[in-house]
Amino acid sequence: MERWLTNTRLAWLWLWLVLSALAIIVLANDTTLDLTLADAMFDVRRGQFTYRHAFFYDTVMHVYAKNLLSTFWLALLVLAWLPWHLRPTWLSWEQQYRFRWVTALAVMHSGLVSWLKHQMPHACPWDIDRYGGTLPWFPAFSAHAPAMTGHCFPAGHASSGLWLSALCLCWLPQHPRKALKAAIAGLAIGLLLGWCQQLRGAHFLSHTLTSLWLMCALLLCVLSFSSTGLAHPPYSKTIFQDSKKRSA
Repeated sequence: MERWLTNTRLAWLWLWLVLSALAIIVLANDTTLDLTLADAMFDVRRGQFTYRHAFFYDTVMHVYAKNLLSTFWLALLVLAWLPWHLRPTWLSWEQQYRFRWVTALAVMHSGLVSWLKHQMPHACPWDIDRYGGTLPWFPAFSAHAPAMTGHCFPAGHASSGLWLSALCLCWLPQHPRKALKAAIAGLAIGLLLGWCQQLRGAHFLSHTLTSLWLMCALLLCVLSFSSTGLAHPPYSKTIFQDSKKRSA
């Protein structure tokens, strides 16, 4: 497959990625937006975040959503590695290969976020002293005492949905606009899950934005450094096209 992104376009995408990283750092370290949003979600009278134990945010958007998306990932994983003689007619080998990329990116993003969380001492909002906890707050990208432990940065639950943006690979390179819509939809789902956790006091905005940035960085790496364009051999159909045309 020929490269569908020119070097100039790739350069612009990398520039935007770097600029967005700088914007997130400035937001976290040089503004009070993280604390301002958390303050608005904290009930001073009750001494806890208003929606921390709300059924919709705690159970539906946290537990149920995570289980649903995990099940969807498992389904894609099965399709990605389904033996040839068991494949449905609409599933081509090329799309299986793309599903392998999608599921692999989900694992890479989740693993990277998990690894960073274990390295970082940042506490969740509900654990810092400002909101009734015992740990101090400090900006996401600032120096900290080595003995501190919080392990709440970046946002983990948002990654449960952010990986859906990798489904954009199923439309590339033939349908870049559809791919862009799929990527935006996946990122939006991840942001929504992250926002629900912010309402519960589990994360700051900078935590969610950092997870989103990491997903975008992984996608851009794949688009930049895959010499085969994510499929081999070249193909001219996507999984969403009529399988009868493929067999004709």
